[in-house]
Amino acid sequence: MKTVFINNLYKPYAVGGAEEVVQKRAREAVGRGEEAVVITWGPWQGWGSWKPRKGIEDDVLIYRFWVPNIFSYRNLSKHNMFWRLLWHKIDLFNFWSGRIIKNIIKEEKPDLLETHNLMGIGYQLGIKNKESGVKWKHYLHDVQLVEPSGVLAWDHMKENILQKIYSSIMKRKFRNVNFVISPTEFLKHFYEERDFFKYAEIQVQNSLQPSAFSLQKQKEIGDRPKFLFVGSLVKHKGLHVLMEAWENIKDKGQELHIVGSGVMKEEINTWAKTQENVSVYGRLENEKLESVYRESDILIFPSVCIENNPTVIHEAVHYGLGIIAADTGGVREVLLDGDNSWLYIPDDVEELIKKIRRFV
Repeated sequence: MKTVFINNLYKPYAVGGAEEVVQKRAREAVGRGEEAVVITWGPWQGWGSWKPRKGIEDDVLIYRFWVPNIFSYRNLSKHNMFWRLLWHKIDLFNFWSGRIIKNIIKEEKPDLLETHNLMGIGYQLGIKNKESGVKWKHYLHDVQLVEPSGVLAWDHMKENILQKIYSSIMKRKFRNVNFVISPTEFLKHFYEERDFFKYAEIQVQNSLQPSAFSLQKQKEIGDRPKFLFVGSLVKHKGLHVLMEAWENIKDKGQELHIVGSGVMKEEINTWAKTQENVSVYGRLENEKLESVYRESDILIFPSVCIENNPTVIHEAVHYGLGIIAADTGGVREVLLDGDNSWLYIPDDVEELIKKIRRFV
């Protein structure tokens, strides 16, 4: 059995939970005695960078290539609306990238093609059920097939005209998918309500729980717990809600630790200097991130966008932290309100303050 996994990013260029899921699934395939191949983006390394570069990492064959576009997917958020729209148009119909991927698939001859986040690496896969023996499985991570940014407000109800046009294009591009995996019932229903994957078998399967993080004994929360935020420093992750709530916590003996990077980095650093007991670390990985988790007591997850199956929540559970989380998207399926976790209405500063004050 040979599986080709396609995701826009892969370690060491990982930025989120999707990359962790891909890495885990590839390693599990190898552990079962199967062959695993990953196709992903690679950085610019001079003329010819679009040619696939092969390498073995953890017994997984990795193909990396630079994707021709006006700028890299990793720099998408740094540009204005005009350039982002142009970038997305090229990305949707990037035949050059599609040709590279098709040639790799043709060479590797996999039994199964498993796609994840394709934005930034291309959607021109050319998989046709009647012409190929390759089965196609798609793993859902977010709402990216409806909104290209993958970000919709937590109370989103109806798409605008551009989102409807984009959704219709995505439905066509994924019409030949055989199997779909959704980590939550929420995301499964989200796409079913919009008539995606009409001819595919859809399963709810959480790749992060329980095998990815072994559950540890819950910490006993003392009188002065250390609060923790881990994630991208961007508005839709609810940093503005967290900051406003924290400013209203009068007991300055409490500590807040913020881990992550993003466009709000300078704003967060400036704000932290005006507060007592607020520490900002930037992006941490491996042992350094583990150390912060072990020294913390309560994770605050203040997101104001639709979330699916946040990796950071699973990590917090693994380290025994209490969790205060916005009740958005599939979060409720991951956490049980009251079981060492407390949910609140997203974007509600007063509710978040109440949840924090129970420990003050």
